[in-house]
Amino acid sequence: MHDKARQLHGYLQAVSALKDDGSAFLCEYLGAVSPAAALPILCDALGLSPEGLSLPRLDTVICSGAACTPRQWLLERLRPMSELDRQPLDTRLFEGFERELFDMFEAEPQWYRLVSDGRRSLAGQLGAISSVYVFGVAGHACLLHCSWDS
Repeated sequence: MHDKARQLHGYLQAVSALKDDGSAFLCEYLGAVSPAAALPILCDALGLSPEGLSLPRLDTVICSGAACTPRQWLLERLRPMSELDRQPLDTRLFEGFERELFDMFEAEPQWYRLVSDGRRSLAGQLGAISSVYVFGVAGHACLLHCSWDS
């Protein structure tokens, strides 16, 4: 699984270069744990204290604006350099990412998002504009850290 996570990381690095907008992606295997139970391991991997943090399913997180989902992170440019760059990247890039995930887990992965209770800011540790996701299936979890810096 570590090798497959590194392969996904390489795929995401190629997407980052194609976007050319300051977006950065990190993909890392967290271990043999279900995604829903991965908060302690995720916090260790990111050097965070788990106090005030939770890992709800992505489809239950209320978010508005740009970069709320992995799909938006991969396809939408946060800072277009020209009018031509305002168009999202080809959706086949995300579809390819989804295929890689399915091949990795041999099932559709579950997605979770790291959420703070609002009493602390994670910007200093994770980046001013960032999202952290955990994805996987029962028994295996990976992290996806998406960030943007101009």
